[in-house]
Amino acid sequence: MAQKIVIIGGGIAGLSAGIYAQKAGFDSVVYEKHSVPGGQCTGWMREGHYIDNCICWMTCAKEGYDLWDIWKDSGICADGIEIHQHDYFYKSELNGQSIYLWRDIKRAKKEMLELSPQDKKEINKFFKYVKLSESLDVPVKKPLDMMNIFELTLMGLKMIKMVPVILKYSKMSVGDLAKKFKHPLLQKVITDYMPLDYLAHLFVTAYGTITSGGGGIPVGGSLAAMLRMADRYKKLGGKLICNAPVEKVLIEGNKTSGVLLADGTKVDADFVICSTDTYHTFEKLIDKKYMPKLLKKSYDDRENNPLGSSFHVAFSYDGLTDKIAGRTFFECDGFNLAGRKIKRMNSKNYSFEKTQAPEGKSVIQVKILENEKEYLYWKNLYETDKDRYDREKAQAASDIQKALEEHYPFTKGKLKLLDVWTPYTYTRYCNAYRGVYMTFITTKKSPDLTNVPGVVKGVSNLFLAGQWLMVPGGIPVALVTGKYAVQRILKLLKKSVIIKP
Repeated sequence: MAQKIVIIGGGIAGLSAGIYAQKAGFDSVVYEKHSVPGGQCTGWMREGHYIDNCICWMTCAKEGYDLWDIWKDSGICADGIEIHQHDYFYKSELNGQSIYLWRDIKRAKKEMLELSPQDKKEINKFFKYVKLSESLDVPVKKPLDMMNIFELTLMGLKMIKMVPVILKYSKMSVGDLAKKFKHPLLQKVITDYMPLDYLAHLFVTAYGTITSGGGGIPVGGSLAAMLRMADRYKKLGGKLICNAPVEKVLIEGNKTSGVLLADGTKVDADFVICSTDTYHTFEKLIDKKYMPKLLKKSYDDRENNPLGSSFHVAFSYDGLTDKIAGRTFFECDGFNLAGRKIKRMNSKNYSFEKTQAPEGKSVIQVKILENEKEYLYWKNLYETDKDRYDREKAQAASDIQKALEEHYPFTKGKLKLLDVWTPYTYTRYCNAYRGVYMTFITTKKSPDLTNVPGVVKGVSNLFLAGQWLMVPGGIPVALVTGKYAVQRILKLLKKSVIIKP
């Protein structure tokens, strides 16, 4: 009889763990608190329009990258699924000028040089490192801490082009990088997308993912991708149970015997994988004393390990237009949001998703980055004055609509509000710590969180999976750590830890 693995959380990491558990011959079940799988990688319908919440770009999603096998194996990029390639990462505007970070690296470099010849040295240097960063791949065969010296050497050789990128930018923030350019628009294009204190190499490698051609997105959006992943899991024999939050991991001595569901049901298991938000795992599901030291240090040191989330508004636009670029950053007259003045915002046009809105209409979204202070603002409002919380959301949506109409006059009278959500929404629906959907913002002062092994010291058959275990987090990390968790179980059982796609 196959040994049983209980997986807590039906997001990307949990479904990934389930898929690889089934492939390895285990009997697994995934318990998900929400009504649909996917966690924060999701989307929903409003008035016949699909609103996407997650995938902005994939990483290494093409032939030649090791991670590509995981994208395919998970079902996210199953055979026959079209991958949409944006022509550019995003567009930045300032004082009547604009610049694109084109996928075509030669075109992007040429236009930057034409815009600011005085920045030639820095522009050439920037694109040199963007090109080198195209070599970035995510280790997928097994966890780093389970690799032998030969395997680590081979991985290092494969990633050797990334070494100059890390050496150049790993101690430089995005804000530091922007200051190297003289032209104000070039400074803006560097700082628009990520928080200023984010390490610069994360921005450079993100752009390198786009220029490599591996940064497309699956047509149909995040929810469709997660439903494919869930279907892949179930076809392998796995059992997915939604609307079934887990209350506790049951620990006796140095082992877990299973989990306790919120409805009082006890579920026995030979192994348990926690793929929920790590703070929720150690705050609610098991004792804090089990938290890995690196994670605890980061949670405790809020100054050097900041967190980020975002405020979102989605509109229906009565029309199809290419006058609104895929993602555009621009100045606005200013409006108040969660206690601060917003003078620069962005819009994203989803008209490339042809079947995700009623015919002749498209979805326009606005995403505004917020930090812990803003998260706590929304949390406090929701918990103490829900009516005011709703009013402030509605006022912000109205202010943002006005700003869009002022920037794009042709949209006046053609925008209709579909939905608004705050950082606290991610906590309510997904147990996300401080509303975060990535992980800690890695700064120059952050501790080394490159790889937190997905084990729980003191509990031999309890494992972790999820994007909080490796910086910078996100979907690729969630995918591979789900696989890693199963490999750790196989190692414990002294079986092969290589699970082929």
